[in-house]
Amino acid sequence: MKQLFTILAIILMVWISPVRALGERPDVTIMPAPDWVETQTLAKLPVTLHKPLHYRLVDKQVSDVTEQTSFSHNRYVFTDAAGVQEGSTVRVRFNPAFQQLVFHNVTILREGEAVYQLSQQDIKVINAEDDQQNNMYSGLFDALILLQDVRVGDELDVSYSLSGTNPVLGERFSYFDNLGWRVAVDLLTFKLTLPGDKKVAYKVFGDSNAQVQHQQSDTMQTYTVRVENSVAHTVEHELPGWFSPFPYIQFTEFNSWLEVQAWAAELFKVDSELSPALQAYINELKALPQDQAIEQAITFVQDEIRYLGLELGVNSHQPNMPHQVYEKRFGDCKDKTLLLNTLLKALEIEAQPALVSTEKRDYINEFLPTHSAFNHVITYFTLDGQEFWVDPTISYQGNSLNALYQPDYGRALLVDAQSGALKEVEVKVARHGIDINEMIIAPDYVSPVQWRIESQYYGWQAERLRYQLASSQKKQFQEHSLNYYAQFYPGVQVKTPITFSDNRRDNVITVVESYWVPDFWQSGDAGAVEFYLGAGNVSQYVKLPQTVRRKQPLAKVYPMTTSQRVTLLMPMDVDFSALAYQKSFTDPYMRIDSAMEYDRRRVTFHSQYEALAEYVPVEAVPAHLSKLKQASKFTGFGGSVSEVTTNPNHTVFKEFVEQMERTTKMKFVGESL
Repeated sequence: MKQLFTILAIILMVWISPVRALGERPDVTIMPAPDWVETQTLAKLPVTLHKPLHYRLVDKQVSDVTEQTSFSHNRYVFTDAAGVQEGSTVRVRFNPAFQQLVFHNVTILREGEAVYQLSQQDIKVINAEDDQQNNMYSGLFDALILLQDVRVGDELDVSYSLSGTNPVLGERFSYFDNLGWRVAVDLLTFKLTLPGDKKVAYKVFGDSNAQVQHQQSDTMQTYTVRVENSVAHTVEHELPGWFSPFPYIQFTEFNSWLEVQAWAAELFKVDSELSPALQAYINELKALPQDQAIEQAITFVQDEIRYLGLELGVNSHQPNMPHQVYEKRFGDCKDKTLLLNTLLKALEIEAQPALVSTEKRDYINEFLPTHSAFNHVITYFTLDGQEFWVDPTISYQGNSLNALYQPDYGRALLVDAQSGALKEVEVKVARHGIDINEMIIAPDYVSPVQWRIESQYYGWQAERLRYQLASSQKKQFQEHSLNYYAQFYPGVQVKTPITFSDNRRDNVITVVESYWVPDFWQSGDAGAVEFYLGAGNVSQYVKLPQTVRRKQPLAKVYPMTTSQRVTLLMPMDVDFSALAYQKSFTDPYMRIDSAMEYDRRRVTFHSQYEALAEYVPVEAVPAHLSKLKQASKFTGFGGSVSEVTTNPNHTVFKEFVEQMERTTKMKFVGESL
């Protein structure tokens, strides 16, 4: 696990930005701790220590009296070799444009004596642009201290301060911090110091027992939280994005969402001057029917303006002017949103920015009002009395306005509404998923079967596939599919090349595949041959999660509907009607239907899955997993035909095929026999 001091705050904001030039190395100094820092007294080290690191102290103290400064003090013991490997690098991330990093102490104690103390030459500063792969550049740096001669039993004491805030956020105080971690901590403390006349509200999430002490004087006030023997908090797999496994606390100086709207409205003010190039494009749009012009404007901003975020200076929150984005042909969410809004307004559509949280979604309503709640911005507009929410950062969407997939971001703050309230994002009901129809034709029990697969992708599944096809060659898609099918049929061969048909208007992509499968029939007992018809695409949603015994909610892929129908045309009439069945497994969170039917030579297996909710509450997980376990038994159908390989005709035919292959040095498949 990474050291705690690398993740000592919940960062609920994406908009973090420097003004320092990219690549310039900032200075990091060593100085004594600020005078206002309160020293924490630690109890005697326990007899039994946690492995691989035993955390004695996680102390965070924040002051907003003169300049906002965050002081962090952490202390832990290396209790085995894995802990030495894991915890021997001190790493602190910071933004030098508006933050100054100062180390106060880095000391290694061995049997109570200091064997190492930090010196200036030990501090290495490196670029830390983790989001470069996502085309986001914010100028973050890491200060590294690579400790030497660390041994099991040593104790590390680290303290440092980060001073300064992004000026674009204004003077309103807003802050989040954790009150628990993945590891147990002997003493976890938090202290906030504010001027006596500053009015803030606070709220604790995830720990109803956390006690916040408030002390007030004429000139100063403090909020403190002290947790002794803080327990390790489990982070289970498949968690909803809105759920935090750690308790945390929020402070805010904003009194209402209306005040947050006023802050955002200043950032999204547009220079009324349009460049000749942008004005010419607007004139092209105006020459089209309004519906067509709107759709073309959305597609242009989504596909032709590439996503690239230079989160530098005020542009961490304040978008570039529309004509700049249009001419440079790149921008991040706020840039693309403002450009799209400008185009729509030129078409007499009242569009405005909508601040959302891609993680907290609807649960953002639980926060106290703050600008720190949002990490994304999209476009909201109305047309003929109907509301539309459009994310300009999603590319390769359907062309039709009614076919656009819009993620359910839960609640949004409309920048220009001046309503003082969060608005529910009402997503249009649409089909999102994959329908697969397979036909397997078996001329006999020796020759390869013909396998045809037709898949239709709808909604966001179509958009995802459209993006994949645009960023890679179709030949790669064919190879990927062939390798996947070879897991089940090692001898599978392409019969005809894969084809794609994209109905972008309705946001539907049809994929047709055709294969020869020489090893479809498997030998069974007493001369029987066996076959299996499986719904692999459905079965992936019926699997049990990695964490079964849960204390936290279970996320579902939502929205999602997928169906798979597999039909086997038998060489002859073998009556499977006695095995026909229909099963349905339903709860408030999913529905799974499974059926097998027989009609003369046709054996058909059909399965369908539909997610009915985006997550399963903790109390409902056991019953839900029980349903999944029952349904998992019906994600395919296997049958057998008796006395096939013992039939003399079968033996003669098989020997004939093998002799022809030896003679011609060719592999005979299907119609070539």
